[in-house]
Amino acid sequence: MNTTRPLDPPSILISWSMTEPSLTPKTWYAFAEAKNAVANLPQSHSLEEKMGWPAGTIFALEQAFDLHLGRSVGWQLDALKDPKAWQTAARIFRRGVAFSGQTKVESSGTYAIRFEPGKEPPDLGKDDGPRIIDQNVALAWKLQLRPSDLILELDERSKSLKTAAHIKAWIQKHPGEVTVIGGGILSDVAAFAAALLNRPFRLFPTTLLAMVDACVGGKTGVNFGHYGKNQLGLFAFPREVVIAPAWLLTLSQREFFAGLAEGYKHAVIDGDRTLAEDLARLPYSISAIEPHLRPLIDVKAKIISEDASETGRRAVLNFGHTLAHALETISHEFAADDPLLHGEAIGLGMLFALSLSHHLGYLSRDSYRTIKAQIEQSTFLLPTAAFRKHLGLTKIPDGSLIDRLVEGVRQDKKNQDAGASEWVLLNEWGSFVSRAGTFTVAVEHQVLRSHCRTFLCTSGLIGESDERKL
Repeated sequence: MNTTRPLDPPSILISWSMTEPSLTPKTWYAFAEAKNAVANLPQSHSLEEKMGWPAGTIFALEQAFDLHLGRSVGWQLDALKDPKAWQTAARIFRRGVAFSGQTKVESSGTYAIRFEPGKEPPDLGKDDGPRIIDQNVALAWKLQLRPSDLILELDERSKSLKTAAHIKAWIQKHPGEVTVIGGGILSDVAAFAAALLNRPFRLFPTTLLAMVDACVGGKTGVNFGHYGKNQLGLFAFPREVVIAPAWLLTLSQREFFAGLAEGYKHAVIDGDRTLAEDLARLPYSISAIEPHLRPLIDVKAKIISEDASETGRRAVLNFGHTLAHALETISHEFAADDPLLHGEAIGLGMLFALSLSHHLGYLSRDSYRTIKAQIEQSTFLLPTAAFRKHLGLTKIPDGSLIDRLVEGVRQDKKNQDAGASEWVLLNEWGSFVSRAGTFTVAVEHQVLRSHCRTFLCTSGLIGESDERKL
């Protein structure tokens, strides 16, 4: 692989504005005193102390997830003697929900996504602020390390509050701007830790997925146990993002194609059929992807400028993510040593979202067949045998797969009520189903359950010998 084509112009400027809380509640849930909110949770106490949170914060989070509360449900805390733990939890639950007595805060700003061509990593800056660096990147590029550098090797299992607390403590010891050098997982967690401290940060994404998606939109956060991916976090925007294709020289083929799946999603969102076709056939090559980086990033940048806190159109960026996150959660339980990569799950999730869009009558037969065939024949779609392996299919108990998928979907951040899940569905290339400014469609769990079974069997992802797993 080699880099040849320079990127021009050198930057994209994103302007953003948002309020906290970002959504006005449609309904309210009244929390009552719980005697076990603080008792019997010694591990939670320790983590809460490290995070600087009131005792009971983790209990409040778990209670909200167990109730399947969505972002549009406000937290009524008037019955609580001391609501501090619930207030702290509300600010990070699904990246923030409203709570009673909260003062609305408005904020805005701009940041640049700067492109740096070349075959060497970019200048990381000469300031003495802390740098959080991916271990594999530091080793592959023989980076010169300083005492204020924290080197970490993270995966989805360590994308957690425990890791965020560790990074937060490190940042507190070292003043100055925080620089994050790594892929999407490290960027999400480190930016979350910096945001909790109101510290400015810069992002140097080193994977394709991080470049085209994870580092662009201001979403930070961590996974939260069995409740799923990216369930806790904040909207927080970097001072700068630096895109340097040279980092991709050390990226594995599997990681490359996982990032390419996210890029293809942006082409569908933009309605750019030529770009989608190019990406679907793209080989494992930096010189091939480099000319597409700016247009792919620009798709997301425009949406972020329009809807930074996901109150409207930004939801379309979740196309393919709803089922994908559920698949990832299952794979991390049953194939923990070699689970699905995020982008691999997105490729499969897009196929399901297309199928559901057509099944519910939103997407025409011709467009459905065209996009479906394009994804199925793409270089980035995970082969069936690999899907089964990375899902851990053989270890999943018989008769439980559909239940596990539906339960994972029930925890999706877009959901509005416990009886249905919200889906980003396609009308046509570049056009998504929307009603009154909402870009999701409620699908009853029974309909979802039935279509999951149909999709898994007819797509060949689950063979006849494995149907007992459903």
